[in-house]
Amino acid sequence: MNRRNSSRFRILSYFTLAVAVIVVWFLISNLGSIAGGIGWFFRVISPFIYGFIIAYLLSIPCTAMQRLFEKSKIKFLVKFKKGISIALIYLIFIVLIVMTLWLVLPRLFFSIVNLVDQLPAHYQQLEEFIANLNARQLPFNIDLEAFFMSLAGEYSDITSPLDIITNFISYDRLASYLSTIFFGGAAILFRWILAFISSIYFLFEMKNLGNFIKRMLNAFLKENASRVILEYGSKVNQYFKKYIFCLIMDCIFMLVAGTLILVILRSPYALVLGLLLGVMNFIPYFGSIIATLVAIIVVLVTQGFTVGLIGAILLLVVQQLDANFVQPRLYGTGLRLSPLLVIISVSLGGSIGGAIGGAVGGTIMGMIVAIPVAKVFMNIVEDLVAYREQKKLPPREGATE
Repeated sequence: MNRRNSSRFRILSYFTLAVAVIVVWFLISNLGSIAGGIGWFFRVISPFIYGFIIAYLLSIPCTAMQRLFEKSKIKFLVKFKKGISIALIYLIFIVLIVMTLWLVLPRLFFSIVNLVDQLPAHYQQLEEFIANLNARQLPFNIDLEAFFMSLAGEYSDITSPLDIITNFISYDRLASYLSTIFFGGAAILFRWILAFISSIYFLFEMKNLGNFIKRMLNAFLKENASRVILEYGSKVNQYFKKYIFCLIMDCIFMLVAGTLILVILRSPYALVLGLLLGVMNFIPYFGSIIATLVAIIVVLVTQGFTVGLIGAILLLVVQQLDANFVQPRLYGTGLRLSPLLVIISVSLGGSIGGAIGGAVGGTIMGMIVAIPVAKVFMNIVEDLVAYREQKKLPPREGATE
């Protein structure tokens, strides 16, 4: 009987191993199709993902407003604090969107149009500046045309750097990009409406959703496993909320400071470049550096070497002030990571986000999410190391087993 059971167990083990090998081989050979299917699934549920993200972001001021109403002596505010808070937050949210579309967007659009119209002239100024540098017999020679032609890549119809400007950054293409973003058809409009409506429901049901997840974990997992998952889940939530709040404040600082500097320098593109400095700061580590370099180059080309040098010094001072003073004060020690870990986590997060959620939006979202996820991962590793070190310590004298 034991031999028969042992034989059955051996056959079952071989069969399981064979099935596992076949499944792994199938997954590897159809990796592209599987990734495409995952991407399609995420695109289908993307309105609800965006709705949850909107609700999660708005839950930060909404929770603060509810706590404020709890201290009120007005019974009506205390009783209906949740509904009133959500209504006020969404009202402020809509007002900000309308003001942005009405006041900021037209000026931004005309600034971009002006920049696009002046690009050929600015390119000639850049050519003159590079020619003056090369005339000074530097250790290296700058070939501006070869650099721009390398950007053209496989486009065989590109014969000069100005073709890149007129073909890829023209007014018609700019209008096409903006119309695609804002008037992209009924499908895009329907997705954003669905995301906005679903965000309201998510915000109302946020607490119930959390309680349901706790019930599921307690029902299907052991008590210790459920407790550990909930503990680290709470850390993830705290890190995300703190990180998002600090990131928004940091972006506002860079936007305001950068715009003020460019206005003082009388840059015709102060609004565009200031907005670029603020928005690009959402991309950890790389965004601020890229935006600062772009702003310096634009000021250098459009306003001359002297103003460009002053702008470079001021913008670099603001960037270093942000990196060494503002960010440490905002983030504190709770979200501090080593620069190497930041670069690795941002690169991995951008790659994974781009593969799942799209080339641009998914990549940026993956970069943003990478920092708090890496911090939680480091917490887990540190706790495991501390646990193993504690187990290796010799028992104390008089300690009971």
